[in-house]
Amino acid sequence: MDKIIPLLPFLIPIILIELSLTVYALVHVLTHKTYKTGTRTLWILVSFIQIIGPIIYLMYGKSDE
Repeated sequence: MDKIIPLLPFLIPIILIELSLTVYALVHVLTHKTYKTGTRTLWILVSFIQIIGPIIYLMYGKSDE
């Protein structure tokens, strides 16, 4: 536990960014019916892949409506 405390100023922003990207991607997937590629199920699963999943969705799945 003593080794984690000095890393908290670095870890907390990363965790907050990851959670906010995931929530944004999931809300967008669940409220829209059209995507550039893939299906709703695919993008829900991809959104849960750490920090890269929501970024992949925003780049390749989110339609420009």
